[in-house]
Amino acid sequence: MKKKAVKKRKKRPFKGSILAKRVTFPEETSIPWLGMLLDCYFIADKGISLEINKRLKRGEVLACKKGCSSCCHIHFTIPVYPLELVGIYWYVIEKLVGNEREIVKRQLKEFKKGSPCPFLIQGSCIIHPVRPLACRHFNVFNRPCEPGEDPYYTRRNDVLTPNEKFKQRALSAMLPFHGIKEKSEKKRLSRIGVLNSVVKNMHEIDWKNLALRMDGKRPPLGP
Repeated sequence: MKKKAVKKRKKRPFKGSILAKRVTFPEETSIPWLGMLLDCYFIADKGISLEINKRLKRGEVLACKKGCSSCCHIHFTIPVYPLELVGIYWYVIEKLVGNEREIVKRQLKEFKKGSPCPFLIQGSCIIHPVRPLACRHFNVFNRPCEPGEDPYYTRRNDVLTPNEKFKQRALSAMLPFHGIKEKSEKKRLSRIGVLNSVVKNMHEIDWKNLALRMDGKRPPLGP
């Protein structure tokens, strides 16, 4: 007699757990790279929520919340990959409207290395749906940051350690943007060095170029 297949019950998320959700935009159907970027972020967010939930289950508390922007003021070495930069340009130019658009434009024009993130308005990230991987991965537990504190150095154990497996998969999802379409996961992961060779520091990008494009002007050098 054949044994009946036993269906495995899916584990229900515990109360208070964080679930990753994929951001969507209708423009994905006409902008191929946009879906690629959002897939990348969804992969990363799944790994981040997995690690956060492990710590919440142990009784820790996630200190990061809306309005908390300490890291946006003190972190000056934020890596941004080319596809992420294209995503930021697109979101700011196409999605920001009204007063928020004018504030961001002014902050981009006035931005200098060492200034707070130019996409910060009243303690909130105005490009939150397309914020870089580096920003997504930085999460702090147990107590909010003190003014000027970088908890990575003052209390490393309170800072989330990214899930390396999901992090590598997220970066791998960017490779087609650079014309790299390896089918083998092993080969794809070995190609990530290509991305690391073209990454930029967010604080060294000339954001005035983006401000010009917001006004419909094309700067001499592109993003």
